[in-house]
Amino acid sequence: MKNQGETYDPEKEVIMTDGATEGIFSVFMSIFNKNDEIIVTDPTYLGYIEAAQLAGARVTKFSVSVEDGYQPNLEALKPLITRRTKAVILLSPDNPTERIVHPEFAKGLVDLALDHEFWIVNDATYRDIVYGDGDQPKITSIPGAQERVISVGSFSKEASVPGLRLGYALGPSEVVDGMEKVKQYTSLAPNTIAQQAMLRFLSGGVKEKYLRESVIPTYKKRRDHMEKAIKEYLPEAKTARPDGAFYFFLDIKRYLAAMNRDEQEFCNRLLYHKGVIAVPGSFFGEKGAGHLRLTFVSEPEQRIEQGVRRIGEYVFSFAFTMASQTE
Repeated sequence: MKNQGETYDPEKEVIMTDGATEGIFSVFMSIFNKNDEIIVTDPTYLGYIEAAQLAGARVTKFSVSVEDGYQPNLEALKPLITRRTKAVILLSPDNPTERIVHPEFAKGLVDLALDHEFWIVNDATYRDIVYGDGDQPKITSIPGAQERVISVGSFSKEASVPGLRLGYALGPSEVVDGMEKVKQYTSLAPNTIAQQAMLRFLSGGVKEKYLRESVIPTYKKRRDHMEKAIKEYLPEAKTARPDGAFYFFLDIKRYLAAMNRDEQEFCNRLLYHKGVIAVPGSFFGEKGAGHLRLTFVSEPEQRIEQGVRRIGEYVFSFAFTMASQTE
């Protein structure tokens, strides 16, 4: 079979999983020995650290910031690599920051992996949710990458079927063989209904048409609407425009400082007072503190604007209350 221009042996280099979550866990259980090290960006998806620790690995965090558009810096990464580094995980587009890594970083990361003999665990969950504003690098097409890259994917996002829990992994045969051994003691085999559904989805251009005519234009319109609402109702928030996925990661430190509370308390009170759900940024790592993650995946434009407006109203009402108390 082919993936992003590379050919994989379906018997030895491909495995079906119960979603990308099981894929990530199975990869970690296959490649890590006790006290091996994995490098993850901070902030990033919350499901990596605990899975790596369960597999006996130590986690090294690699900071990214809104000032740089959450782009990882290759020169900042190099000093973090040690003789115990077994893997670097790459999620692009990212959750929660939505950034797509620059092709230069992807190429440099592959070169480092070849030089230091560590794995690149490529989480491709959002690889097809891209809006054309950034170039999504095809990492497995970089010369030499296929021998050091393990790609984990999911149909949850591209086919909009999170409930079917079907994913896959592509990589060198020794890794896939290890994953198969792990899977015997987790879920044994993915469900047949999901596999049959995705066979239909991947046949006859169904996937390409669905993404082209429904997913991308719908999400892009919602993204643009949320961006406009954020600028209008939360002008002091800092963020990077999403090139992919379907989240905004908002730096609201200035609002939190004025309110004298952290983002977890803010989110709890926001839900109670305004009926709006936002995910605290610290759930995604220490560098996510002072942030909120908002999503535009399932709500129409009117609801998106209403939600962001309510957040702005909550911030304004707090400031007005504090001003009144000091008069």
